[in-house]
Amino acid sequence: MRRARTELSCHNTASPGPNSALGSPSGGRRDGSTVSDGSNSTRENLVFQAEAGKQSASMSSSVRAHIYESGIRYHAYRDGKYPLPNDEVEQNRDDMKHSMTLMLCHGAHFLAPVGAALKGGGEVLDLGTGTGIWAVELGDKYPDAKITGIDLSPIQPDFVPENVHFFVDDFDEDWVEPEHKYDYIHVRYTLFSVRDRRALYRKALHHLKPGGYIEFQELEYWPRCDDDTLTSETPYAFRDYIKYMEQGMQAFGADVYAIRSLPEELNAAGFEDVQTTTHKCPLGLWPRDKRLRLCGLFLRTAFMDGLRGVSQRPLAAMGWTQLQIEMFLVDVRKAIMDPNIHAYFTFHVVYGRKPIN
Repeated sequence: MRRARTELSCHNTASPGPNSALGSPSGGRRDGSTVSDGSNSTRENLVFQAEAGKQSASMSSSVRAHIYESGIRYHAYRDGKYPLPNDEVEQNRDDMKHSMTLMLCHGAHFLAPVGAALKGGGEVLDLGTGTGIWAVELGDKYPDAKITGIDLSPIQPDFVPENVHFFVDDFDEDWVEPEHKYDYIHVRYTLFSVRDRRALYRKALHHLKPGGYIEFQELEYWPRCDDDTLTSETPYAFRDYIKYMEQGMQAFGADVYAIRSLPEELNAAGFEDVQTTTHKCPLGLWPRDKRLRLCGLFLRTAFMDGLRGVSQRPLAAMGWTQLQIEMFLVDVRKAIMDPNIHAYFTFHVVYGRKPIN
């Protein structure tokens, strides 16, 4: 959002060119090829915006760097702003959640009525783009649209459609883009980490075109159940884990239940026609419906794979030792894998329109 941001993507789907950027920052891409680690060297083929031409190479290197704690890798740019990892495990989890989300939404990448605008060459801003998979797929689906993805971590792919651009940046900072620039702003699995949500809404209103939409897609991190397999009295270590994580995330300014108040906040900020859609996302393979069973498998795998990395900083912020964390996670894993618990999480899609006048 600031003029010093660094563009990461190369718009060539055939072969590497002089503007290729880093792929998976773990030293190996998910397609099996290898790259040098951005934490140890500066790539000569970084692509800069014209406004960033005077920025030093050291700035570019710092944006590309990563830091490690207890063997877990995090973004170095604005270290601590986002308390979750950015390593290979986390990237795979992001892609699993992407597939799960599409299945929950019956294949739709968005629910806001912006399809006509995108077909007509509209501009899209994807905040907290992560691996960039949503932005890339949208770029393929709407070749005349322009999609910009923003994230603190340089983990997006090298080669993307020509209408897709990725930048390392902090969207909590002031935005320098022109007023009325975007037709659609997309935020998925990121709202909990926004320090000042009202400031985000103000910026979105300023930079959306009149009649443009902002859409949030988020899980509500609380296990629910429609039968007696899980009640308020049922011992359930995963529910205890979520309570502890809520407290630990507060140390980083995060609100894991921000989605609950989002519709009211959007209305108060000045958005119109605020709409909410919810889906039940099961945890595990207990549903009879094949689509929901697959969603449950994705969600269970995403939780299981991410337990150690996701837990590290929030629980450490509460004073837990590494041994205490690992011992507690043993019971949490058992709870997640318990086939007798028919738990689900509520997936929310909330969108609102900027007033035309």
